[in-house]
Amino acid sequence: MTQPDASSPVPKRGRETDVLADSTVAAASADLETTESVDVEPEPEPWTPERVSEWNAYYDWYVMGAALLLAFVVTASRTNYSPLWANLKQGQYILNQSSPAPADVFSYTEEGQRWVNIPWLFQVSHAAIYKLAYDLVPTDPNDPTANRASAEQIATGTLVGLTALARLATALALLKIRRKGPGLWWTAVCTALALGAMVGPLGVVLGGIAQPGVVGPSTWGLLLLAIEMLLLYRAFGEGRQGALYGLIPVFLIWANVDESFLLGLLILGAAVVGRILDGGAAATLIEPPARSTAVDEGDAPRKRVPITPMAGVVAMLLCAAVCLANPSIYKIYLATIEPLFHLFDKGGPPPTADQLSYFGPTIRTQFPDSWYLLTLYYLITVAAGLATFLLNSARFSWSRFLPYVVAAVGWGIYMRLSAEFAVVLAAVAAINGQEWYQSRFGVRGKLGNGWAAWSTGGRLVTLAGLFYFVSIAITGYGKSPGEPRFGFGFDPNDFSFEAAEYLASRDDVTGNVFNWTLAQGDALIWKAGPARKTFVDNRRNLFPTDLMAEHHILMNALRDDDPDVWKPAFDKYNITAVMIDSSKARNTYRKLMQSPYWIPFYDDGRVVMFGRSDAPEPDLTAFKANRLEPDLRAYKVVSPLPSADRPPTPVNWIDDVFQSRALTAPQARIDAALRWLEGAAPILDQATMPDPARCLLAIREARTALARNPDDTTAYRVLARAYRLLTLQETALLAGIPLTPENQDQISRLVVNSEVLGTRMRQRITALNYAIQTTPPPKTEPARRELLSVHFELVDVFLQLGYLDLAQERLQAALDLAKPGDLTDEGRLQYQRQLDQLDQRVNQIKDALSELQIERQAGPIEKGRFAVSQGAPGLAIIEFEEADRSSMSPAIVKPQLVDLYCSTGQPDRALEQLSSGVAEDPNLGEPGTSTFRQGQVYLLLGNYVSAASLWQERAIPRLRLDRSMKALGTGQKLTRGDVLGVANDALSLPGMIRRQAAWEYELAQCLLESGEPTRAAEHYTNTLTLTPDLVVRPIVAYYLEKLGKPVPPSTKEKEAQAAAAATDKPAAPAAPTDKPSEPAPAAEKPSAPAPAPKPAADAPKEQPKEAAAKKD
Repeated sequence: MTQPDASSPVPKRGRETDVLADSTVAAASADLETTESVDVEPEPEPWTPERVSEWNAYYDWYVMGAALLLAFVVTASRTNYSPLWANLKQGQYILNQSSPAPADVFSYTEEGQRWVNIPWLFQVSHAAIYKLAYDLVPTDPNDPTANRASAEQIATGTLVGLTALARLATALALLKIRRKGPGLWWTAVCTALALGAMVGPLGVVLGGIAQPGVVGPSTWGLLLLAIEMLLLYRAFGEGRQGALYGLIPVFLIWANVDESFLLGLLILGAAVVGRILDGGAAATLIEPPARSTAVDEGDAPRKRVPITPMAGVVAMLLCAAVCLANPSIYKIYLATIEPLFHLFDKGGPPPTADQLSYFGPTIRTQFPDSWYLLTLYYLITVAAGLATFLLNSARFSWSRFLPYVVAAVGWGIYMRLSAEFAVVLAAVAAINGQEWYQSRFGVRGKLGNGWAAWSTGGRLVTLAGLFYFVSIAITGYGKSPGEPRFGFGFDPNDFSFEAAEYLASRDDVTGNVFNWTLAQGDALIWKAGPARKTFVDNRRNLFPTDLMAEHHILMNALRDDDPDVWKPAFDKYNITAVMIDSSKARNTYRKLMQSPYWIPFYDDGRVVMFGRSDAPEPDLTAFKANRLEPDLRAYKVVSPLPSADRPPTPVNWIDDVFQSRALTAPQARIDAALRWLEGAAPILDQATMPDPARCLLAIREARTALARNPDDTTAYRVLARAYRLLTLQETALLAGIPLTPENQDQISRLVVNSEVLGTRMRQRITALNYAIQTTPPPKTEPARRELLSVHFELVDVFLQLGYLDLAQERLQAALDLAKPGDLTDEGRLQYQRQLDQLDQRVNQIKDALSELQIERQAGPIEKGRFAVSQGAPGLAIIEFEEADRSSMSPAIVKPQLVDLYCSTGQPDRALEQLSSGVAEDPNLGEPGTSTFRQGQVYLLLGNYVSAASLWQERAIPRLRLDRSMKALGTGQKLTRGDVLGVANDALSLPGMIRRQAAWEYELAQCLLESGEPTRAAEHYTNTLTLTPDLVVRPIVAYYLEKLGKPVPPSTKEKEAQAAAAATDKPAAPAAPTDKPSEPAPAAEKPSAPAPAPKPAADAPKEQPKEAAAKKD
């Protein structure tokens, strides 16, 4: 059946019915489609090249953001760049003088000389910003110096943040050097390698090839170089004539900011020469390597015309001309070129870090073990850049290649130009790689699983790598102690500020000071200039080569202590003192310490100063009065110590993540403390035990370090060592053993008299406990073993005192810390047996406490006292804390808790028990005793000022008042016939006198330890005046003799003098004052149960344990 050619006519009515039927069917179909659209999801939009390009571009923005973040965080670190301070001071001076080229006023070798100071604009701008931020910190009218350290940190942190922003801007400029179309991912990778992070010959290098940015002119010079590369690309790569002349203002600023402007001119000249060599190919090179779809389907692109060679020459000449617009005019070129002529000199001074060269003769001497790795790294990096030109050989451009060659040669000549090379490398590698990709694969997105894995997976891997490096930069993983840490500000311990401030305060040192390093000169300029001048410092183009060579000769002459060489030069410059870096000039330190020509008079751990023994007055008197002689510094020189503003912060889980604490270098003062403890041992190469004077000086140095950083674990370890040696010396005095070198072995074997020297033991326990609490998680075997030794030392002290539960807890922690190989099998077995015995004894005490609670319904107070009597102060603390939470008998509980905290090395917890703003807390004991107990807490925390103030102004006067009132009351009772009351008062008065004598002794010890020997002598005298036969008399007599004060006679001496006066005969010779009038009690054996800790108010008086408990 064939289909008709035309349909038959349809009747009108039939047609109307059909239309109605069709509309009904259409409505039903629409309803059905609506229902299906709700239940069934639409088909996903198919991937197209356009969508792929859009998604790739979307992810590229994330990669770019990660690269910028990395460039910022690797630069945002606490600065240790010494030239910053000389630049800031020079900028302040320029602002004050209103002249960009003043004569030098900060050195005595070039005083009055004008020099080519290229970065004057950087100096002025940063000095102004520093002052603005510094002045924003309000000044306390009552103490104008109170928050100046914080103001310095905020102002310096502002400059660090500004530097990080400059490095971020540098990365952003590099990211703009690219063609339109795909390629941002590759450009971000090149930028990250240049400015973010890379793997070098010595491991991961944060900062990339350029190294981390510094707060100096070079960072801003690098930003201007990146802008130059961007303008050169737009001029020679895209044919934009205006970009070429945009270089003129860039060089106008550059020539007044950083000396790298000369390299920028050479790169510009190389680009112009390259444009001449490109010839007619330049027209092809400015065209994009592939057209986009929009261009193919739309209008034709605008015709681009390459920059003519003449335009390039004119722009280059104009840029060179505007560089003359600086305070030194044409001399700026001479000053920049002049160092090149001395690069290969063999007879000049040794090169500084900025003068090292891959091609120079000194790289092997400066890096004897890794010079070949550094050279190989240079060659591989340069070759990688050349490989990108080979890859993009189809679009080879001389105007791009020659600037790269100039940068590579410049880096080879000066290793410090790595940052400039990195910027040029990132620019040319990014554009070469992008042009190669677009020439070969086009600009359209690619479909397929392989392309999807490469595109998406590659970007995700890049993001993961970038954020990994960001996390390293922030947390500090992989860094070594002393390297810059993430943050804003600076660490004063990195600079010689303390020595500079000391010299600024000494008007009696009128001669000049020879600074050993350039960094010391920078510190002198910042803290003491221009009154105190330098020999040399880090200001560029100021000091001629001959002067630097003379500086090196004088350093060698001091190392050899050759007066025939150094004396004429020092006389010429009126130098009366030298400051050396003790960590870098150990041989010089040893030599000058034994030299008759020099007097050591200052040591802060980082800098040691020596004065000439033939110096004129008043310098010579100042040197002798401050000579580094132990007895003189400990007993004659008044030098009060600063106090820490808080207790230490124990390590916690966050220190496993952020390595800031582990990266914080120990305070320089610790080196000074170790030198006092070692004494002449490093010089004479023999072991010697330090006398009390050296121990006291080491304690002062360690306390000074802790005042600046209460979390310095090394300072606590040195402090514990000093207290241990001092306690041995004082035990020897109690035993009547003279402190002579012949008795060193005998003294070292003594058992510490912990009954009499209770305060010393508490100080040692506190230092050991804080040393453990502040030690970051050890990452290396030596660090772990060192921490183990602190654990075991604290175990020994706890056993000696009979603190069984604390010894058990600490021994368990030590064994948990130890790893295979840290202990011998025999040693571990011995420790495990000891731990089992302690576990058994502590469990017995716990069982006894449970029985006490069940059988006698004992409360926390009774249980706590029982635990103390059984040698379990840790369990006692738990019971007394429970009583304190329940507010049970505060007058009984709080004194016990404070004393237990102090006895177990936890004064920070005792501090929490002290009522805020209440000196005479009735819950801490009777008046006088309360303040003395508070003073003990502050003493253990190293706050000597508060401890001495509480004892001298409150505790002792109150005790003296109570004794006087009791004496007056005794007289009144006697007149009333109250015989029993008189007898009781008469019995209590001697005890009050002995207590006052004990408190006077503790106050004297506190003052002597804190650097107040004159005040200490007064209270030592009071001690023996009140109680001539006090058990600590040998110690007091020893210190009084060292202080040059008379020793009050003992009871026997008084009786002998009275008998001699009665018979008119000469008195018999008195017994030596350094021997005890009664035998010193023997120290308890480790296995014996611990006595109940005596309240701090009773130390160091001896009394039976039952009486002490009853008194409590």
